[in-house]
Amino acid sequence: MSNVTQNGEQLNFKTLEELNNLKVHQRMPTIVFLFILIPFGVVGNIVTILVYGLKYRPSTFRVYILTLAIVDLLSCFIGIPVELADNLLPLVFYDEMLCKVGKFSGQILKIGSALIIFLMAVCRYQKICRPFSTNISTELARNMCIFTMVVAVSFSWPFLILQGTQYKHYDGGVVGYDCSVDSDVKHTIYPFVYTIVTFGLYMFVFFSLLILYTLIILNIRRHNKVEETEHKIDPRITQIMIAITVAFVVSYLPDCILDANSTFNKGDTLPYTPLVVGSLPLLARLYFVNNVVNPIIYYIGDTKFRKIIKQKCLRVVYIIHRNGGVSSSNVSAMSDTYRTECHGHTDSKHTKAVSNAQPTSPENSDTQL
Repeated sequence: MSNVTQNGEQLNFKTLEELNNLKVHQRMPTIVFLFILIPFGVVGNIVTILVYGLKYRPSTFRVYILTLAIVDLLSCFIGIPVELADNLLPLVFYDEMLCKVGKFSGQILKIGSALIIFLMAVCRYQKICRPFSTNISTELARNMCIFTMVVAVSFSWPFLILQGTQYKHYDGGVVGYDCSVDSDVKHTIYPFVYTIVTFGLYMFVFFSLLILYTLIILNIRRHNKVEETEHKIDPRITQIMIAITVAFVVSYLPDCILDANSTFNKGDTLPYTPLVVGSLPLLARLYFVNNVVNPIIYYIGDTKFRKIIKQKCLRVVYIIHRNGGVSSSNVSAMSDTYRTECHGHTDSKHTKAVSNAQPTSPENSDTQL
């Protein structure tokens, strides 16, 4: 706290460090939220990449899931840490280049995730509503995913110009360094135009997803199970896609609404209360949930994915107990349990025949998304 005397009156001004600490305290819910997301997102997406990459046969479904998992993992390594640093250093973010590159990279991953989910919906619509059209090959699916990321880059490059150091001036001549809209362009029309463009992009994706999945659900209701089997359509994949889409829309909407409010109303419609100050930064970053929740959706909706995870967990428990010096009878019991749970009835030739004859997982029964 600095003391300044003016006309015989002592004035107390907060230092930059004190102001920064005050803002950090206000944003503590957001900081805790981001800290929690990182380990869950990293572990979940690595597991998704390993399971779908090593245990599933090539398919368009696998291509989209792996691409989305890679984008989500990069968000946990780049996007979330940059936003975490922004909240920990709200007024002392001195590295402008890190701010620009970090925000630019995060924007690519944010838009890329939305476009990949849109691409998945389009391909699922073609599979269910246009079953006799040409199927999309895995190579074409990979090229389409690459193209969506190129589009994401083309929508994100203005962040290299718009984002930077925004100087905050406080009483006593204190100047803060905020990683936000660059002070050089803050009062120009460019931030407004860019916000309108990205807002329009997200609205296009939202309404397209709503229309596509409405048509998909109506089409499924018109067809019986026999027709689904003839076209090799697994309803579980559709359910997974719908769950991913719902999670995407719910997590992205708050940020879109706040951006629209800030753009059209200049952010003056909400009262400056402790609740608002503490919750707005969290709501603006709620979209990171989309980068973390997908592995949970796969675990709930994909039988094969869930079975593989359970097998690996049983194996880890078995190894821990074996190396922990438990009695031989317990080891034998765990070994029998592991063989039963993880490998099924391996001595049954009939089970093998049935397993080979009938697909039991999405990647076998619906190889084309």
